[in-house]
Formats: sequence, structure tokens, C-alpha cells
Amino acid sequence: MFKGSVLFICPAFFGYEIAITKALEFNGYSVDYIDERPSNNSFSKAIFRIKKDLLNKQISSYYKSVEEKLAHKKYDYLFIIKGEVVPISFIENFKEKNPNAKLIYYTYDSINNNNKNSIFILQHFDKCFSFDFEDVKKFPILKQKHLFFTDEFLIEGEIPQKKYDVSFVGTLHSNRFSVMKKLFSYFKKTFVFYYMPARWFFYLEKLTKKEFKPISISDVSFNKISRAEVATIFKASRSVLDIQRFGQTGLTMRTFEVLASGAVLITTNPCIEQADFYNADNILILQDLTDEKSITGISEKAVQDVESIRGKSAAFEKYYVNNWVNEFFE
Repeated sequence: MFKGSVLFICPAFFGYEIAITKALEFNGYSVDYIDERPSNNSFSKAIFRIKKDLLNKQISSYYKSVEEKLAHKKYDYLFIIKGEVVPISFIENFKEKNPNAKLIYYTYDSINNNNKNSIFILQHFDKCFSFDFEDVKKFPILKQKHLFFTDEFLIEGEIPQKKYDVSFVGTLHSNRFSVMKKLFSYFKKTFVFYYMPARWFFYLEKLTKKEFKPISISDVSFNKISRAEVATIFKASRSVLDIQRFGQTGLTMRTFEVLASGAVLITTNPCIEQADFYNADNILILQDLTDEKSITGISEKAVQDVESIRGKSAAFEKYYVNNWVNEFFE
């Protein structure tokens, strides 16, 4: 059944924007997807976040071309994720052209990690959601909404054999390297994949941040691995480590992907205890790396066989992307 037409604007982020588009279409919406950013090279992305004004001309030209491309189209919804560079003028023009449309906003990053544009545009939306616990407390306009998992992380058929006691796959930032090194020394069979978007960025971080001093370029990959490859690794792992960014309290995408894959989640985010699917058997909270007894207990519990959370928690099913998108349009 057709439910409406959606203009979906979102940064390209590891193919998740495609998964969301497909989930919307699965649920009966027609979707036009537009990449929020005019450019996705690592330098441009850094400038968009830190000093967007430097690229205002490029942004303005890009959104003018978007308006021209969509000039003859009408929409029932404008769905924006993140909104770091979308001009207010573009949103105002959309509303003028589509006066009966509903405007929906979501961010998978904390306000601290977004530029100020994300705050300025909120007043234009009918519904606003954030994954971040603290931001929802600070900004009454925001409603809490966690992230999701995609098809690749569903287990179908036989449960895969466990090759690793613990694994980590993620972008290298903040204190992730030191936390991983400390914890992984307590396990025998481990897998680690660190990603960085560019060599120049790695060397800049190494020069300016003490956390990067002990990291060799051989520890890092500048090529992404696919979501399917990540899913294969998680399904072959008894446990997976996830470390949220500094200043961020929301639950990461990895949280849901790990649990959907049938692995135990080791997380540095104590806010997960507030989640409706929290289960102490499947979710281990790592808070103090100086507490040897605590780390030993976590490492021992992480390799035990536990029933998948998907078999225990009906609440967890709403985080499957095909279900997850529906709340926005209710």
C-alpha cells in the first residue's frame, strides 16, 4: 500500500543511507534520496563540520541544483538525517512548495559532534529525534530514538562457528586504541580492524593527539570493509568491543549490529542500562580499565555461550531497519 512520497536527505555513511531508503520503500513509501553533502572527500567533510562557512558558496550552488532537479515534484514528507549543511532557505522553500508535507529530523550523532546548523534548523520540523541521551535531556524538542541493524546481521540457518573470542571493527579515534589494547590482552583469539578515512588525517592525529603516538600506520587501514564483511566477523565472534566517542551518550550502530549477530556486546557506554532491551547476560559494561578484577570478570563472561538477545527480547525487533523507520511517520 502506498503511504506517501519522501524527500530523504542524509549524508552518505557506510551505505546506511541506502539501507534506510530500501526500508522506506519496503514499507510503502516512494523515496528520492539526496546526499546532504556536495562532496564526500575527507577534507571537505572535516570543513563542513568545523568551518562550514568556508564552503557556503559550494553548498548554496549544490542545493540550488537540487531544487532545480526536483522543481516539478511534490512530496508528503521531508526526512533529514544529521542536517549539518542543509541551508535553512532550502527547507523554507520546500515548505512553501509542499505546504501539507510533514518534516522529520533525526541525528545519529551528538549535538557536540555536529555543527551549529543542526540546531538552527530544528524549529522547522514537525518531529525531531536524536540517538543521544544527554541531548534529549538538554533539548526538549528532541525525542529519544536509538539506531538500528540491517539485513546483513540477521542470522539465518545454522549458527556460525565462533573463530574469535573478541573482535573490534571501527574507525580509529579518541582512546579506542588504548582501550582495545588493554582489554584484548585478556583474550586468546582476537580480531581487530581499524579504519581511517585518509593518510593525511592519520598523520595529523598522530602529530596533535597523544592517544595516537603509539599507533603505527601498519595498524590502520585506509580502505573500508563492507557491512557484509563486518557481519561475518561479528557472527564468528563470541564477543565484540564497542567504544563510543567522547562527549557522546547515544548507543552506536555497532551496539545493534553486534547483538543482532548473536555476539556478546562489551561496551564502554553505561547509558545502555537505560535501553529497553538491556540484558546483563548479553551486554557487558566496561568502565574502569584500572580495575583488573573487573576486566578479568568481563573477559571470562564474554566467552561463555549465551542465548542470542533476539531470542530473548521482543523489544529488540523494533531496531531492525525495516521496523525502525516506521516510528518517524506515525
